[in-house]
Amino acid sequence: MEKIFKNVKSIRCNCFSITIFFLLQNVVFSSESIPTLQEYLKKIGNAARPQKAVVVDAVNYIASENASLKKAEEFKGRKNVLLWEKDGGWVEWKVHISEAGLYNMALDYYPLPGKGLGIELAVMIDGKIPYKEARKVTFNRVWKDTTGIRKDKKDNDLRPKCEEEPMWQQADFIDTEGFYNRSLPFYFTEGEHTIRIVSIREPFALRQLIIYNPERLPSYDEYIKNNSMNDKIAKNIIIKVQGEKPYLKSDPILYPTYDRTDPATEPYHVSKIRLNTIGQWNWRYPGMWISWKVEVPEDGYYKIAIKVRQNFVRGLSVHRKLYIDGKIPFKEAEDIEFPYSIRWYIKTIGEKNKPYLVYLTKGVHEIKLEATLGSFTELLSRVETTAIGLNDIYRKIIMITGASPDLYRDYFLEEQIPGLVKTLLKYAGELEEEAALFEKLAGQKGGEAEFLRRVALQLRSMAEDTDTIPARISNFRDNLSGLSSWLAYRRDQPLEIDYILVASPDAKLPSPTASIASKFVNSLKSFIYSFIEDYNNIGEVYEGQKVIKLWVGGGRDQAQIIRDLINDSFTPQTGIKVNVSLVQAGLIEAILAGKGPDVVLTVSRGQPVNLAARGALVDLSKFKDFDEVKKRFAPTALVPYTYNGGVYGLPVTQDFYMMFYRKDILKELNIDVPQTWDDMYRVIAKLQRYNLQVGLPYQRIDALEAIDAGLGARNLFPTLLLQFGGSFYDKTKTRTLLDRPEAVAAFKTWTDFYTKYNLPLIYDFYNRFRTGEMPIGIAPYTTYNLLATAAPEIRNEWAMAPIPGVKKANGEIDRSTGASGTACIILKKSKNKEACWEFLKWWTSDETQMQFGKELEMLMGTAARYNTANLKAFQRLPWNKEELESLEAQWKYVEEIEEVPGSYYITRSIDSAFSAVVYQGINPRESLWKYTKEINDELERKRIELSTYNK
Repeated sequence: MEKIFKNVKSIRCNCFSITIFFLLQNVVFSSESIPTLQEYLKKIGNAARPQKAVVVDAVNYIASENASLKKAEEFKGRKNVLLWEKDGGWVEWKVHISEAGLYNMALDYYPLPGKGLGIELAVMIDGKIPYKEARKVTFNRVWKDTTGIRKDKKDNDLRPKCEEEPMWQQADFIDTEGFYNRSLPFYFTEGEHTIRIVSIREPFALRQLIIYNPERLPSYDEYIKNNSMNDKIAKNIIIKVQGEKPYLKSDPILYPTYDRTDPATEPYHVSKIRLNTIGQWNWRYPGMWISWKVEVPEDGYYKIAIKVRQNFVRGLSVHRKLYIDGKIPFKEAEDIEFPYSIRWYIKTIGEKNKPYLVYLTKGVHEIKLEATLGSFTELLSRVETTAIGLNDIYRKIIMITGASPDLYRDYFLEEQIPGLVKTLLKYAGELEEEAALFEKLAGQKGGEAEFLRRVALQLRSMAEDTDTIPARISNFRDNLSGLSSWLAYRRDQPLEIDYILVASPDAKLPSPTASIASKFVNSLKSFIYSFIEDYNNIGEVYEGQKVIKLWVGGGRDQAQIIRDLINDSFTPQTGIKVNVSLVQAGLIEAILAGKGPDVVLTVSRGQPVNLAARGALVDLSKFKDFDEVKKRFAPTALVPYTYNGGVYGLPVTQDFYMMFYRKDILKELNIDVPQTWDDMYRVIAKLQRYNLQVGLPYQRIDALEAIDAGLGARNLFPTLLLQFGGSFYDKTKTRTLLDRPEAVAAFKTWTDFYTKYNLPLIYDFYNRFRTGEMPIGIAPYTTYNLLATAAPEIRNEWAMAPIPGVKKANGEIDRSTGASGTACIILKKSKNKEACWEFLKWWTSDETQMQFGKELEMLMGTAARYNTANLKAFQRLPWNKEELESLEAQWKYVEEIEEVPGSYYITRSIDSAFSAVVYQGINPRESLWKYTKEINDELERKRIELSTYNK
């Protein structure tokens, strides 16, 4: 009997193995298609670096497609220029290479007015992308502070205004978003080739394409020898340049910052905010640079010292390149290390006891520091390639075992994944080599390198006994996620600068820190002033009748932007003054106490109607120009803020669902992006065949969220209800229609995703999307901000698309969906209602919303991309053409859902009905009908309760 059982089990497992084996044969994994740069270079081998340059005039292109091009005989001081006036399309040139080898490529370009972001391009050689890093390369704009540091009426420093300083630049193709922080190399054989540049984002003017190899930089000793004729050494000179006053910079996010931990920071005030440093965490990405102007009184050799603090990357150094007047003076200046320290210190450029001297002529010079990965460039690029390969191995494994394997089942991984053991050992060896190299570069044993060794140890252990892999898949996944985070953290190169010193070699440099006694006295004074200074009010505080009291939620940085916009635009235009206060909560309490504001920005979705029902808000529709103002928004954007025919809030932000998908994985599995829910069913089935998942939105309900978050975008039910032709309420808005056939069908479709298709209910979309376990997911479009900034290893591998819909009889796909968002309101007790209305009109205007969004992104980066509700302002935010088209395609299907008093009970009851079906197996129709009756009873009770406010 035991022998028969073993034979049956063997036949069953072998059939399973054969099925999965043939499924995997049809999959071409991403690591097996377009190579990474490291794989590309490894294949090419030790190629020559010819010195003969090839220069191609941009106007002499041979082909183009969908590119908005215009030839100019003269443009900004250059002749024969190609103007690429809108992003999108491609242009191709023919080049003749006389000697085979690796070459750098550079563009001579001028940024045209656009959305203020870097110019993103892709490059193809002979019709093909040579490696993944060439799919998106960024060319920077140049920025300049135009106003200097300003002060408010309380004597606190305010950030200077920053504007673009467009200029001609020659810049190499560099992967600033990745880990190969050098000029990207391209291999050309001898003969004719085509080079195609694809525009992804932002317009620009192009004069030349240069294919070249740079001259070898001299060593420091050679530099001194080459300048031996200039033997004059400056004496008794110290020139100090404050870091917070740069000349130019690569990114507007590099604004002046402040430090109050040490009185020796210049300038310093015990109670007032002084912008006295620059950099910090904002100056962390490779390729970011800041330059300063310095005027020296005489010719001679000088040393350069910088007062810095690097307390961000514990135990490691960060790296910078040094440029003097636009050129790296010698080889050693390509990689200057700034070690970790919790205290300020003076870093003299040079070796330990030997400063490097640079020869400067009398007059003005430019000193530039650029963030770089330095000596870690090659290492991190190699680790990234290893991580990509390991992610492919992980996906191959879970395609067989699933993310939660049956521990009592034999999966025969070694037989089903050819070369599994060999591959695991290969990557283990690579990680061990990379760990050893990391220790060598870092100058210390253990630490960060131990994580790489731990992953390598796990790989070797898995290779020794592949039967243990299913039981360890969760730990393997955690290690892969940790490896991606390790890479992202190693890429960061933050540094804070107080000032730069250009001094004669004999000059004694100042102490970077204050004495212990001075620190103690200043700490005591700061403590005393903390009881005196008002840190809630942002900027000036006015008194008088024509003054608006404004409450702002969010962070101090956002509030300061609003304050600046008011000072620069609103008050000068209207004469109305505004007191801005940063307040996080307590609006209802303030109203009850009679101490509320006049205007509140960014109130949550459910609050306007709840406050309006109690007579606390102004009906905005009564203002004479209201009909003109509402045209700024989507057709249904005002619906959630409408009550009994009045409108009690204007939309500020609006967020709706988009579908995020991994382009690489769908291509591997030959899956098209689903357009309808029928398509989605087929996609789910195919992905589940490979043990991959689809993520649909679902949020747990708590009491506060049920009241404030609204109905539109908590889960998929409102979306399906709208697409099935249903509605939440009847015409009187006093009872729900959730017992109608359309609602029942939508509810059943929603619950079927979890009961029949076993989709996960609670999951971490960000991490599962990164690893590829969940290659498709529907989520709020602001998820873009997180993926664009915190998942560099899958850059260029994912995209957004409109959500699936229901196909109508006329062939149109109905992609209707609800939304979420915030609003701005005027309190009824305000004595300046007309002035408040003027403020709301200004705040929600096209120009103000666009300016706020741009300022916010310049301040905090792509992670703070603003989800404005203003349609025209949205179009001017820094989305590229493809992203903007996808978002606008979905936005036109957004149908906002009414909020009524008691609608919190709808949210809670739908969730309860859903849980009864999914967890208890209750019939969907019976569950929904039961809770529909309870909802209608609660709406009636709430209507009676609030009738006293409306008498």
